[in-house]
Amino acid sequence: MEDEYELLRDTVKEFSEKNLDEKRIETGGIVENIIQNIASQGFLGAKIPSKFGGSELDEKSYNIILREISKYSPSVAMKIFILNSLYYPLVKNTEMESTLSDASSGKMNVSVDFLNKNKIEGEKFNGTLNDILNADSNNIIVFGKGPSLVNGGTVMEKDFMGFRGLKFGDIKIESELQHINTKVTLNDILEDSYNAISSINLGLISGALDKAMEYSTIRKAFDSPLSSYEPVAFNLSRMVSQKNILETILNNNIDSYYALNFSMNILVETTRYALNVHGGYGYFGDFGVEKFYRDAMVMRSIFYGNSDLKKLSGHVYGNKVGFI
Repeated sequence: MEDEYELLRDTVKEFSEKNLDEKRIETGGIVENIIQNIASQGFLGAKIPSKFGGSELDEKSYNIILREISKYSPSVAMKIFILNSLYYPLVKNTEMESTLSDASSGKMNVSVDFLNKNKIEGEKFNGTLNDILNADSNNIIVFGKGPSLVNGGTVMEKDFMGFRGLKFGDIKIESELQHINTKVTLNDILEDSYNAISSINLGLISGALDKAMEYSTIRKAFDSPLSSYEPVAFNLSRMVSQKNILETILNNNIDSYYALNFSMNILVETTRYALNVHGGYGYFGDFGVEKFYRDAMVMRSIFYGNSDLKKLSGHVYGNKVGFI
């Protein structure tokens, strides 16, 4: 890795260690001082153009930020992802672009209905948006015939397995629809975000493995550390090698379709095994490993399905594949 990227990685790592209390974020959410800290460092608006107060970083730098922050707080990484990979491409070069200034500074909280649960029509919405992640947002992009912006409303929180640092729930709204004049679709931006998604996956994998490796050297069974038992050592070593392969793929920008497929296929297995290494203790929040498994399950369910496998098949075969 080039010196400038190595320096960025070290900077994000040091910042995360000092400012991202993983247990507090999981239980208390991403509070205002954390938002201001990630904004002041330029992480919140990583890809946003400098004229809107963003850092205007290249793709590799952005992915490093997502990867390193995910090791400490996947919820903070997801908040950054929603703004930079989802919201920004939809308002770019439109009349809504000016909202990026407040969003990148942390003054405005934004979200996108990327679960695509709500089909909005007409000029005004008076009702309930269902299942919105980062639900306490000022501006939310929803989809009908095209993307539209609505103002936030009253949040009715619901339990959600993953990314517990972010509010999740239904939002009661009465708002004018501000139609966004863009040809960009949700499908477009999700496909363009494969490397960013894979970077979050890598952070989850790395964070889980770091905890499992450390625990395996200090936890003893029959007076010997877990790492001295072949099944544990062999499995963790194999998973570390897979993690390093994924990191190499992303660092060299080899192929975003392959990166997503590979990262999704090792994500759940690795985070689950890291939890199991801790035994029953792994299920307690005090050890900080269970969140990686929960968030891994959510990442796979949201961002990986038949539509992505169809895209991968078309990419491999070089054309649109017809299926029986």
